[in-house]
Amino acid sequence: MNKDLTLVFSSYQSQQLLYKILKQFHKKYKVIVVENSLDRKIKEKIEKKFQNVDVVIPNENLGLARSYNLGIKRSKTKFVFLNNPDMKITDKSIKELLFCAKKIKNFGAISPVFQNEKIYKNYKIFKKKKNINLKFFKKFGIVEVDLLDNNFLINKKNIKKNLFDINFFLFFETLDFTKCLQKSGKKLYAANKIKFNHFGSSSLPKKFGNLVQKTRAFHYNWSKFYYLRKHYNYFYAFRKVVPSIIRAIKKILINIFKFNLKGIQMNFLELLGIFTAIFLIRAFFRPKN
Repeated sequence: MNKDLTLVFSSYQSQQLLYKILKQFHKKYKVIVVENSLDRKIKEKIEKKFQNVDVVIPNENLGLARSYNLGIKRSKTKFVFLNNPDMKITDKSIKELLFCAKKIKNFGAISPVFQNEKIYKNYKIFKKKKNINLKFFKKFGIVEVDLLDNNFLINKKNIKKNLFDINFFLFFETLDFTKCLQKSGKKLYAANKIKFNHFGSSSLPKKFGNLVQKTRAFHYNWSKFYYLRKHYNYFYAFRKVVPSIIRAIKKILINIFKFNLKGIQMNFLELLGIFTAIFLIRAFFRPKN
């Protein structure tokens, strides 16, 4: 078993995807799963079926930021690979990613890239950086980037106390984390020749579709405003969410005309998320399915 790396997953009733991942990796790496559904049966089944797996049941649904912080703190290895269960990656890719992390000094985070970037791109480059003339940079297509969105590997020593901002529940927390790392002087990297697949919201069974929609409606908007206020300023954030406010109000009026009660509920949650953030109230909403 690899003694340098721990795989950390934040999960909510994602055991079907976790089974596939754990079957592939449980004998090769230490794995920590933070199960936010609080379902102890999932813990019992997984830990009975797979070795080297620690399923943590918190006292409440922590969301992604606090789940990752918990996983980082509980890990005992130098490197940690942070993921949601809705991904697929080969052992070869993980080994290559870990090889790069060991070679790069004082980095913030390094990530593989999505197999088809037209569908999903997990990094952003705002300004082109200087090319680094090292053989392994060329071999793995490593480029310096400005932001990474999930599925990245960190060195715990390098991040020190720069953990995830616990004000986020869902959305924008990984962008915020990597932006803060960059601001602290740590560099972010994407390895273009190390690939993975990402399945999006399919990490949850279809019966939780309503939960997903309500969670996104509130928390995406709250987190967007909070992220922009934190890294730019309050008025910039406000200006950026005004179109969302207008759009949500228009949709409410249309859905009232159509007697679409679910649509009205989702649009109301969008407005609630935005105005909760505008009035500097924490992201309190925890939906039920």
